[in-house]
Amino acid sequence: MSFRLTREAKIFKTGEYANIFKEGKIVRGKYWQVIAKPLKTSTPRLGLAISKKVYRLAVDRNRFKRIAREVFRLHKQHLDVWGFVVMARKSKPVTNLVLSAELLDLFKKVSEK
Repeated sequence: MSFRLTREAKIFKTGEYANIFKEGKIVRGKYWQVIAKPLKTSTPRLGLAISKKVYRLAVDRNRFKRIAREVFRLHKQHLDVWGFVVMARKSKPVTNLVLSAELLDLFKKVSEK
């Protein structure tokens, strides 16, 4: 069991993003929004869409990306085979632990739907 975040576990292509945005299920939390769609691949995949409109500074956007990648990387073996697109929502500053916990909860909610 590897905890690496490999290239196969990431979403890169515009068409894949568009497909998930069009047909995916949306789950919203206070700090995150996750859009997900079941996949026919063998592993779950992660895509990030952290907008400049939501967080203007690159340091803020990168913080959200880093947290999302880390949560996904540590828990991907427990997630169902879905394509997840993670988006940040505008909010007051909070700790990384709170952000991580909410994102993991949203990943699990998507799998239950």
